[in-house]
Amino acid sequence: MKKSTYWWIPLLFGVAFILIGYWILRSPEESFEKLTRFIGVIILISGLIQLYFTIRNHRGNPGWGFQLAGDIFDLVVGVALVINPSLLLKLITLFVGIWLIANSIVVFMKAAETRKDRHSYWVWEFALGTFLMLLAIAFLWHPLLLGISIAVWTGLAFIFLGIFRIVLTFRLRKLGKTSSHS
Repeated sequence: MKKSTYWWIPLLFGVAFILIGYWILRSPEESFEKLTRFIGVIILISGLIQLYFTIRNHRGNPGWGFQLAGDIFDLVVGVALVINPSLLLKLITLFVGIWLIANSIVVFMKAAETRKDRHSYWVWEFALGTFLMLLAIAFLWHPLLLGISIAVWTGLAFIFLGIFRIVLTFRLRKLGKTSSHS
C-alpha cells in the first residue's frame, strides 16, 4: 500500500467537527437559530438561481409556470427562515407534537385492548402512552424544548464524528508507516 501524504486531512476535519459540536452544545438555542438561518440562506440562493434560469429559459418550455411557482416558493421559504428562524422550529414542533399525540392515542388504545385481555403489561403500555402525550404537550407548549434537543443531538453527532475522524487519522498514519517498512 502506498504511503498517504495527506493523512492529516481527516485530523483537521476531526478537530473542526469537535469544535463545531462544542459550539453547538455550548449554546443550543443560538446554534439552532444560526443553523436555521444558514439553511434559509441556502434555500434563498438556490431559489434565486433557479428563478434566474426559469425566467431566462421559459420560451418553448410549456411547464415553466410550475417551475416559476416552485422558485417563488423557495424564495418565500428562504426569506422566512432568514428573517424568522423560529418559524422552522414551530413547524417542526407542530408536526412532531401532532405525530406524538396520534401515536400516544394508538398506544392508549392498545393498552385498553391489552387490559381487556387481562395481561398485566397493559400498565407499561398506558405509562408509555402517557409519557408520549406529556412529551407532545411539552413540545407544543414550549417549542424551544425540541429545538434544544435537536441542537444537543446535532452537537453530540459532530463531536462523535470528529472523534471518528481523529481515530481514522491515526490509523491511516500507522498504516502508512507499516506499509513503508514492508
